[in-house]
Amino acid sequence: MTTETRRISDLPPLKLALAASSLQPKLGLALSEPIAIIGMGLRFPGGADTPESYWELLREGREAISPIPASRWDLDAYYDPTPGTPGKMYTRHGAFIRGVEDFDPQFFGISPREASRMDPHQRLLLEVSWEALERAGIAATDLKGSATGVFVGMMNEDFSHLMTDATQIDLHTASGSGLSVAAGRLSYSLGLQGPTMAVDAACSSSLVTVHLACQSLRTRECDLALAGGISLILSPLTSVVNCAMRMLSLKGRCSTFDAGADGFVRGEGCGMLVLKRLSDAIADRDPILALVRGSATNHSGQSSGLTVPNGNALAKVMRAALKSGGVEPEQVEYVEAHGTGTTIGDPIEMEALGRVFGPGRRPDVPLVVGSVKTNIGHTEGAAGVAGIIKVVLALQHELLPAHLNLETPNPNIRWSELPVVVPRVSRPWRRGGRRRIAGVTAFGFNGANAHVLLEEAPAVESASREASSPHVLALSAKSAPALRELAERYARSFSGAGTASPSLGSACFTANTGRVAFAHRLALVASSTEEAGARLAAFARGEVSTGLWTGSGRQRPRLAFAFGGWPRRWQRWPSALFAAEPVFREAVLRCERVLTRPFIETLFQPASSEALALGPGLLLPGWFAAQCGLVHLWKAWGVEPTAVLGVGSGEFASACASGVLAWEDGMRLVDVFAEQVERAAPGLELWVDAPERLGPLGASFSDVCLVGLGDDGRAVYAGTRRAVESLQATLLQHGVRAEPHDTAHALSPEVWRGGLEAVVTRARTIPHERPRVPWWSSLTGRSVEAPGAESWRGPPASVARWSEALEGMVARGLEGVLDLGPGEGWATLGQRGDSVTRRAWIPCATDTGPRGLLDAVAEVFAAGADVAWKEVYRERPEDKVVLPTVCFQRSRYWFEAPATGSAPATSASSGLLSGDPEALMAQLALVEQLSDEQVQALLEGQEGKG
Repeated sequence: MTTETRRISDLPPLKLALAASSLQPKLGLALSEPIAIIGMGLRFPGGADTPESYWELLREGREAISPIPASRWDLDAYYDPTPGTPGKMYTRHGAFIRGVEDFDPQFFGISPREASRMDPHQRLLLEVSWEALERAGIAATDLKGSATGVFVGMMNEDFSHLMTDATQIDLHTASGSGLSVAAGRLSYSLGLQGPTMAVDAACSSSLVTVHLACQSLRTRECDLALAGGISLILSPLTSVVNCAMRMLSLKGRCSTFDAGADGFVRGEGCGMLVLKRLSDAIADRDPILALVRGSATNHSGQSSGLTVPNGNALAKVMRAALKSGGVEPEQVEYVEAHGTGTTIGDPIEMEALGRVFGPGRRPDVPLVVGSVKTNIGHTEGAAGVAGIIKVVLALQHELLPAHLNLETPNPNIRWSELPVVVPRVSRPWRRGGRRRIAGVTAFGFNGANAHVLLEEAPAVESASREASSPHVLALSAKSAPALRELAERYARSFSGAGTASPSLGSACFTANTGRVAFAHRLALVASSTEEAGARLAAFARGEVSTGLWTGSGRQRPRLAFAFGGWPRRWQRWPSALFAAEPVFREAVLRCERVLTRPFIETLFQPASSEALALGPGLLLPGWFAAQCGLVHLWKAWGVEPTAVLGVGSGEFASACASGVLAWEDGMRLVDVFAEQVERAAPGLELWVDAPERLGPLGASFSDVCLVGLGDDGRAVYAGTRRAVESLQATLLQHGVRAEPHDTAHALSPEVWRGGLEAVVTRARTIPHERPRVPWWSSLTGRSVEAPGAESWRGPPASVARWSEALEGMVARGLEGVLDLGPGEGWATLGQRGDSVTRRAWIPCATDTGPRGLLDAVAEVFAAGADVAWKEVYRERPEDKVVLPTVCFQRSRYWFEAPATGSAPATSASSGLLSGDPEALMAQLALVEQLSDEQVQALLEGQEGKG
């Protein structure tokens, strides 16, 4: 319990009431914080499946009204042109979304049978909410256990009307239907623990949910909210009811504010918003699309009829919304009206608008009023959010779309006296000195009213970096076809396709941090959207592309960290990482602090020269510190080793990475060893090709010492000039190529022994722990079980048993090796091996600089690792941008009425399973719907044909 909570709990109720009353002005200010709309997902008629396609429909002034599809019901059985005919509807039109029968249950972990029993409202909400989160740059899995609220507006339960036989009820019936379950399933599927509710406020349902979500955010009941609504037309019964009430248009058009308006056309739709407090959205660099400035809801009370709006109540809810947002009426430039197109409702609503927004308004700046119902019909439970999304898009595109079907203005509206105008053609709505603010109104036939005020998004400084630097783009999907489709979508997005493509840095940041990582993966490194788009397009066509990695790991891979032992020269990448990555820099500084001689200025500054002549006294500690930095960096990025392996001086880094030694203690041992090597006399190094093929021949190299792996995968031997030249001659006789190099400090067997003796002496003062990660030795080919000071003692090594070590790690499930350098010696060695060629060999410390490390990150992700992308970008802020969303792989899942007799069942089954093989495969999903009797009849029929 906090101190504040304890003080409140100690106050008597009367004193608490007095304190709260005195703090009311401050509370009012806190409750007026604007709410940011950071993501939108939708399905609306006319093929409007995304905000972009919805905007195209609005911009082009298209009307999405069509005849009622035959897939919904037998229209002729319910149609009668005469209004008032019992049990009939006098309309043949509606506005429908496509694919309500289809779903991708596997994506959400739902069984096919349960999917067929789920109300499509639930299924569509899952899809649209997921897309809204992705468009907000939020990975759904990041929300598990969070205080994220779910507010869903719904008013129809058509799916339950299809269940006309009690024998159709099964264990999935209850959870598959019902308004409350639609919201509850969304929270359940995403693991959300904020307030969750389905709201039935009739036609104002979705606008009420936005109001409730904003209130919940402002009172900090939740930190993120999904709010919106949905309405589907699955049964004829609701339309029959509407026709009995004479609500629907005889002519099949929404003619809002027109003299010929005779009702509305029913429409389908789903819209979900992702909402966050503006202060949090700015801090998180979310894509702010628009702001909710204020909102309110009330009831009409008594009017001329329960289903008739009350103009006074409408005016009150508008004023309440203005007050809650601190907005003056004259600041509002546009209102998205409810606009049902009824002879009673339109004049009442327009009068209320004039009463609230008219006083003080200049005649030359009239209030612009329109209604999206003229485009997509009345989407009922989703009507309010359909209007909100329209306004947000209009603000973004700086254009108010035309209001359709207004031919003769309604004579019952006082057009000459009200300061309003309805745009029959599109009109500009430019961002300028004056903040653009709009209102959205909704009222339900139950008397529930709501009004929401929207404001343009504030201008926020971009964080995007230069476009020429390389970036990793990581994509994933739940299946291979979905991944190819997603890659194709990204390729189109990067091509521009008539719109400005996002910067590559922002796109990669959003895709990597704002998407759930699934099993089928793709990762690439590119320096421009054109380069990334070309590789993605090639992948989508099934072509092989360099700089692109794929994988389908079902679990994170078991990776070993491998450390080479002998750097020939200093490379450029450590200084670049030291400047760019705080985790790397702090690890290197920790290593330097334990030495008496600093090396940062010499090795890790940008002025460091790769041609700088370095002795082992500086070079070996520097490489150890760089490898220490890499280990810490990879761990910060979420990649942990399941085993470690070193060779030569790389054994020191591998011991620390396994947890045997603290990194500071490891540096002390390296320092002692390097000091001994620094005193060594000049001699030769011999770089031997394909050392893994030497076999027993290597046992005769007693006069030289194996000091490690070179950066190109060659073994590096060292000794006196005479010993090395003798070795080279022997190798030549056996057809082994070897290249000698002069060295000022030859690590001969005598020097090696002296160095290890000094290490053992120093190690006796240092605690050694049991390995937390298996530590494999390239000297013995086995894991080190009980390390101690004496573990460092040993004869000069001329034979490396790295093959045995690798075989041992493979036997314990090794799936890949991350080569921490120097160079890519381990990766090159491993790729040549016969027994481990199926493993991933990933270099990350190459002289290609940052690009090499990014290549490694991409390959590790593609192999299945859980990369902590937010940590990768901690020091490289980018903007979140809107990108293509997940590609659902849908099939038909629908509630089918069971057959009532065996004879019809046999006929239906025969029809189902006849035809060509492709048709058969397309319908196999229906087989599980067949009863045992149907299956038996089918088999008997097939037998008879034989």
